[in-house]
Amino acid sequence: MPSEKRLARRAVLDETGLERVRMMHPWIFRGNLRQVPQCAQGDLIAFTDRAGSIKGWGLWSESALSIRVLTYGTKEPDQMGLLRERLTSALNWRKTWYQGEEAFRWVHGEADGLPGIVADLYGDVLSLQISAAGWYRHIDKVADVFRKVRKLSAIVLRNETKHLEKEGIPKEVRALLGEIPKEPLKIKMGSIYELVDIEKGQKTGAYLDVKNIPDMISPLFKGARVLDCFSYQGHFGLHALAAGASEVVAVEQSQSAIEIAKKNLEINGLPKNMEWICGNAFDVMRKMDSDRERFDLVIMDPPPFSPAKGQVDSARRGYKELAIRGLNRIKDGGHLVFLSCSHAFTREMLLSVLNEASVDAGISCRIALEIHQPFDHPALSAVPETDYLKGFVMGVQS
Repeated sequence: MPSEKRLARRAVLDETGLERVRMMHPWIFRGNLRQVPQCAQGDLIAFTDRAGSIKGWGLWSESALSIRVLTYGTKEPDQMGLLRERLTSALNWRKTWYQGEEAFRWVHGEADGLPGIVADLYGDVLSLQISAAGWYRHIDKVADVFRKVRKLSAIVLRNETKHLEKEGIPKEVRALLGEIPKEPLKIKMGSIYELVDIEKGQKTGAYLDVKNIPDMISPLFKGARVLDCFSYQGHFGLHALAAGASEVVAVEQSQSAIEIAKKNLEINGLPKNMEWICGNAFDVMRKMDSDRERFDLVIMDPPPFSPAKGQVDSARRGYKELAIRGLNRIKDGGHLVFLSCSHAFTREMLLSVLNEASVDAGISCRIALEIHQPFDHPALSAVPETDYLKGFVMGVQS
């Protein structure tokens, strides 16, 4: 018979919660519970139906997202054993798609059965984000399991994301294994080398979700004059030059990112046909409107305008303005590449915005290519929120 203490560590689900379990959704919210467990933040708990039948196990949180599901079924998992199994499985998935690549996402949270863990690999340095108390309370053991699955020279905790306070997790950057690299790492990203600052770079050091997109659109680069907005450290523009672009104008509001982009240009030995403009992309585009500049290819890769559902309307306005201004800067027969990484902004919303923008600009567009997040950022079919990156390559005709 189970002890009273073990029974107290069970959450009882209502019908909506049970339906989420039937759909194998990895999130159970406080509003889906008939009874909350008597346990500490981050405890491994069972969740049951009203009769007490165990439906699965997950990590408890005092936040609105109360349970991050680890397993379904009655058997209590060994947390560190499960971690090792799923790290191995996740690494094998990447090996299927990314033979010999230096940089990729090893763990993509729920999609790899490890909610609250994001792990990006840069050579033999792992950049790690932990956003669930149930993992953070065992952080040293977690790091040790990663090291046992794959040889690593360093593991760096990059915990600076939103909502950590809801889990009782401090914001911090520190080494869990080895030392934080003192200099940026020279890493092959797509078909060129880039400098990745593990300690201070965006996200875990770089935007790995767009790493392979330049190679997908490389036929558009040959001989083209390219406008690369939100260029960060030059990923798209550098690939454009490597593929034969005649000129790249890169717009980025961070001067430090531009300085790294200039170094990336040098280490790849690329033609110096790249102009950097430090400033807000909206302001720069307005000036280009007045100057009537024209490009063969315009790339828009803005930051997330709609990280939450309440910001969808403002995101729509921002995306539409960018799309109209981008379309107006394209030569007849040119192309627009437009990406959105906003979780709450769906593919259908983005396509609708691009269509409205083309109508307002008096331009006919046809879809040449649709872009999704890459193989190392898998999405769960049962969880639309995990399918966050979307984009279109549009051919432009006036």
